[in-house]
Amino acid sequence: MSLDRDRAVAYVEGYGKTWETWDVEGLVALHNEDVVYVAHPEERVVGREALRSYFQRQQAEQGTVSVRMGTPVIDGDHVAAEFWVTATKGDEEAAFTGCFIARLEEASGQCTHFREYWFDLEGHVGAYEGWGE
Repeated sequence: MSLDRDRAVAYVEGYGKTWETWDVEGLVALHNEDVVYVAHPEERVVGREALRSYFQRQQAEQGTVSVRMGTPVIDGDHVAAEFWVTATKGDEEAAFTGCFIARLEEASGQCTHFREYWFDLEGHVGAYEGWGE
């Protein structure tokens, strides 16, 4: 199966926008009912209901966020993209950068399997030149 580029780009853009605004229902809607979401090797979330709870916990932990998404890389039914996030919770400022790989359904464009890797940074650190290309 080969994923339509527009559908893959829409997933990446939608993920970034709904994360930045903490539109939890929008985030959940990007994923199918039986999604397997691996946020960390020791944290595997299965199904939309569990994903909703995961995103609500993340919102409480991260606070206000600014999300940048890199240019998607598409191969078959997979899309990968880098992300760069600055977060502010009270007086605390942080940043983290990483990448995700998502498998999307061809017909719906919803994610069936998701995994991500990231690095935590201190303060509001901006992206380096060439990031996300």
